[in-house]
This record gives sequence, C-alpha cells and structure tokens, in this order.
Amino acid sequence: MRLPRLRIAHQLSLLIAATVVLAVLVVGGLSFLNLRSGFRDYLQTRDDDQLTRFVALVEQHAATDPQLQWLREDPEPMRALMDEFSGRAPRGQHRPLAPRDFGPAPGRPPPPFNQPPPGPRGGLGSLGERLFIRDLQGQRLAGRPQPPDARTTVRAIKVNGQEVAFVDLMAEPQPDGVDARFLQRQTSRLLWAVLGSIAIAMLAAWWMAGRWSRPLLSLQRASREIARGRRTLTLQPTGALEIADLMEDMNSMTSELARLEEARRRWIAQISHELRTPLAVLRGELEAIEDGARTPSAPVLSGLRDEVLQLNRLVDDLHTLSVADMGGMHCDLTEGDAHAWLWRVAHRFAGRARHMGIELRLPAQKGLPILVRWDFGRIEQLLNNLLTNSLRYTSAPGVVLVDWECDSRLLTLTIDDSAPGVSPTDLKELFEPLFRGDRARQRGDHRGSGLGLSIVRSIAQAHHGSVTASASTHGGLQLCVRLPVRPSQAPKRHSK
Repeated sequence: MRLPRLRIAHQLSLLIAATVVLAVLVVGGLSFLNLRSGFRDYLQTRDDDQLTRFVALVEQHAATDPQLQWLREDPEPMRALMDEFSGRAPRGQHRPLAPRDFGPAPGRPPPPFNQPPPGPRGGLGSLGERLFIRDLQGQRLAGRPQPPDARTTVRAIKVNGQEVAFVDLMAEPQPDGVDARFLQRQTSRLLWAVLGSIAIAMLAAWWMAGRWSRPLLSLQRASREIARGRRTLTLQPTGALEIADLMEDMNSMTSELARLEEARRRWIAQISHELRTPLAVLRGELEAIEDGARTPSAPVLSGLRDEVLQLNRLVDDLHTLSVADMGGMHCDLTEGDAHAWLWRVAHRFAGRARHMGIELRLPAQKGLPILVRWDFGRIEQLLNNLLTNSLRYTSAPGVVLVDWECDSRLLTLTIDDSAPGVSPTDLKELFEPLFRGDRARQRGDHRGSGLGLSIVRSIAQAHHGSVTASASTHGGLQLCVRLPVRPSQAPKRHSK
C-alpha cells in the first residue's frame, strides 16, 4: 500500500515537528532520569551522613558496655537512643543505658516488644524504622530485621578500635513525605515543560513550513502559467537565498521563452516573405510566358534561373542554421596554413570590390605560416559571408579592411568597413537569423537573406570560437572572429 503524497508544507511541518519533539523527549527523558538518579544520590548521601552520626553516638554509649547488653531485648533503650540522636534528650552523659531508665510514662501502657518509635516518614522516625543493630554473630540487638533482598548500608560499631557490633540501614524503597512531594513537584514541572515545548515546536514548524512553501507555491503557479503559454508573469524573489535565486532564474527563463516565441513567429513571417518574393517572380514570369505576353528568350530564362538560385541559397542557409541549432554542424578538421588560406579566399573579392567602388585592403601575401587545424571549407564559408556582408552594406567610395593575427592559442580575424554604421540597438540583434539592420546599411542592388551572420556565428561556435560586432573606427562596422588554433573537439553530426 502506497502512502499518500503530501504537500511540501506538510512534509516540512512533520519533519520539523518530529525533529523537535524527538529532541524534547530525549532531553526531557534524560532530565527525568538525571533527576531521579540525583535524588537517589541525595537520599543515599543523607542516609550515609545520618548513619555515621548514629554509629558515633552508639560508640559513645558502648564505651562502658562493649557487649551492648543494655540494648538487648528491650525497645526502650533504642527509643531513648533515637531521642538523643534527634536532640530530644539531654546529651553529655554517656553511661550505659539500662531498662530501668526507659520505663513507660505514667498512665501509658508499655509499647509492644521491638516496636520502633513513632515519627514522621522521611525524618528520624523513618530512620529508626530502617535501622537494625546486630552483634558480631549476627544476632539482633535492636531494631526491626530487614528483608533478605533489601538494599542496606552497613557500618561497624567499634570500641577501642575493635568491632563489637554492626548497624544496618535499609534504603528507602520510595521517597515519602517532604522528599516525595519535592520529587513529584519537580517531575510535574518537567512534564509541563516538555508538553509546552512540543506545543511551541508544532506551532513553529507550521509557521516555518508555511513561510518556506509560499515561494515554492508561487513557482508552481508560475510554471503552470508558462505551460499555458503566458510569458509575461514576473515573480518577486522571496524566501531563502536558493529559492530567491530560483525565482530569478524562473524570471530569466520566462523572458527567454518570450523572446524565443517572438523570434519563432518572426522567423515564420520572414521565411514566408523571403520565399514568397522569388516564388511570386517565378510565377509571374511563367504565367506571362504561358499567356504569350513574353517569349522564353535567353534573358528571361536567365532571370528565372537567378530567382531559382536565390531560392536555393535561402533553403541551403536555412538548412545550415537548423542543423547548427540542433548541435549537429559537422566539421572535418584538417591541418593547414591559415594565413595562405584566408588571403586566397579574401583576394577573390578584390575584383567585386573594385567594381563596386570600394577599396579592399588585405595583409601582405607573403606572411609567416600559421599552422592550424580547422574545417577549411566552413572557414571559407565564414569569410565569404563576412566579406559579402561588408561589401553589401558599405557605401562607395568606401574601404573594407581585412586583417588577422595569431598567438599560440587563438587567431583573431577582424573586418572593418567604412560608413554607414550600425546603431547600438541593431548591434545586439546583428547575429539573429533573418535580421536586417536599418535602411542606411542596405543597398538596393543586392538582396540578402539575413542569415549570413547567423551562419558565421554557428561556424565560429562549431570551432569553439566566438564572433562579436562593434562600431568601427572607419565609420562603419567591425566584425571580430576569434578561433582556437586547434579546437579540442568539433561537434558531431546530429543523428536523426
């Protein structure tokens, strides 16, 4: 049978309450045992002290009668001895006591044989009832014989250093009188303290569990709202530090989900727009040819081919980004000279730059070899996208500067272009898919999908590198790519 699942507030309440109750019971039990044990030790110490003083008194009287004949077979000497011990008889004379000294009071019958003197429980009367005096042979001299299983304390009566008799004092089986009332009062107070502590612990456990669980309940409600599609809920961090941090993380996650949801919608709208434009051109041209309005001449077919190539490039770029987002961009790492490879790829754009009225500046061709281990096909695609972006969005006459430098671990590739620049707001979104900057950075004679810089970032990340954008000192945009010379491990191809 499975136990019902409890709320965290109930679990915390039970846990705290059980822990405190257990601690209180343990401390209370130990205190009770210590009280009982300490009280027994107190009674034992008191009995030892009284027994020692009683033995000393008997030894004083036994100095003239070492055989203690004055105690045999008569309770009156024992009664007088107890009176003297309690201070009710004059002291100072230590002659042997005889039966004639202890006759009954006038008009009062003699007490029964061996009956101890009356007295209150817990005082000297109680002591007299527990005393037993015997000789060296174990024969009774005075007092009441003790049960065989009684716990007793024995003291020897000595005269001139010689033992003449023994006194046995039986321990009290249960405290009585003032002692019993004291022990009962202490036990009662301890019990009330235990019950009060348990009650306070239960209330404190209920309050603390509620305080701890309220932020968690807020997190639960927030997660349910997020699951229903609500992305605007913001939590106020409260509670313990870890819970407050978790609520901050929940707020960050909510903001990121809202951003991703907005990006997804923008993706769908922009992809639809990017696909619709070339498809509309193709459809219009084909319908014009079917209606006879246009003849399928070479220029017309060349225009159709350009639109198909534009569609093909867009689909290829989308596929590359989707694979990269799934962590499956494959890189075949090979050894090579980064300086020679980068210079050769960048030099291909020299003619296009001159045609556009833009000066392309490259490092010296004969530089020191830079041995790296890259996927040079991916790096070529990265540099192509960077230079295409700079040439497309740089006004003529202008300049595009390409440079790279390398240390023992990292190669830094930098591309600066001249005006126009990019606004600080657009710099944050520059590497988002299908993003286009403000119109000042766009040229009407070239069309782009808005995926080039996103692919650059994916290729850099696939090589364990990074790419950043900032304002250029030449008035345009600076793109900086940092690539490890030897990436530790390239991502594996994603298996479907």
